[in-house]
Amino acid sequence: MGTYVVRRVLGMIPMVFLITVFVFLIMHAAPGNAFDAIMNPAIKDIEQLKEQLEHNAGLDQPLWWQYVHWLGLFVTGNWGFSFTHHVPVTDLVGPAIRNTLILGILAEVLTIAVGVPFGILQARNPYGKFDYTSNIVLFCLYSVPFFVFAIFMIYFFAIDLQWFPAQGSTGTGPNAGTLGDHLYHALLPALSLAVVNSTVYSRYTRGSMLDVARKDYVRTARAKGLEEGRVFTKHVFRNGMIPIVTQFGLDFGNMVGGLIITEGIFQYQGMGQLVIDAVNGRDYNVIMATTVLIAIGVLIGNLLADILYAVVDPRIRYD
Repeated sequence: MGTYVVRRVLGMIPMVFLITVFVFLIMHAAPGNAFDAIMNPAIKDIEQLKEQLEHNAGLDQPLWWQYVHWLGLFVTGNWGFSFTHHVPVTDLVGPAIRNTLILGILAEVLTIAVGVPFGILQARNPYGKFDYTSNIVLFCLYSVPFFVFAIFMIYFFAIDLQWFPAQGSTGTGPNAGTLGDHLYHALLPALSLAVVNSTVYSRYTRGSMLDVARKDYVRTARAKGLEEGRVFTKHVFRNGMIPIVTQFGLDFGNMVGGLIITEGIFQYQGMGQLVIDAVNGRDYNVIMATTVLIAIGVLIGNLLADILYAVVDPRIRYD
């Protein structure tokens, strides 16, 4: 397993490199740059000022030189300055990652806590009234576009009942910036995500466990007189969790990459919102830094899913 993990980690390096090259070329192929987005057209001698700013930022150099210069600084920990915020990129990325992780972890915990037990209940009592009724409800929830559901959650819980804030990642009171304050602001978007995503987990759980329950070794365990509860926990549940592990690995990559739609709707200051602002402002240094982090997050999520395979199913080995 150790050798496999090392080999996968080493394999991530060229993949991240190719991703950064692709994003760098696409980014510079778009018309305009950060100074076009932030400069007032009414400024006198704007073209001369723009040329000077581009020269200072190295944007008048060939693309290969710009990329090599950025890469050399990036690997040494110098991620550059944001053209639009006028602060080091690390000052923007650090809080954004923290906020996204808080939101993502909270949403994932709520999703698993609701979706997996619900799927287990369906699998334990298949093709009954509860199973059919819950399937209809789950299909209806899954069919609703997330932004519509999120807007409903904002209207009902934030505006009507006023239980949660409608937007933001922190408050302004004496407890602003504390973990409790972050969790309070993340709870409503996390609940919105959990309700929608739990439908996927419950369907995977139900389908996987019903499939495992029909395997020969499960029928053999029942034929030996093993108690039904033990058959379910020892044979059905553990082997049926493999698809759930796959989904968890993918969710981890999406979490690090930024929950762009969610953060945009709730104006939550995480990685997703940072990416949107950087793309709109042509903020090259921020775009490149977030690209690397997103790529690493997705690759780590896939690796985590493969490792958890071996933990859940002892038959899987990466020797």
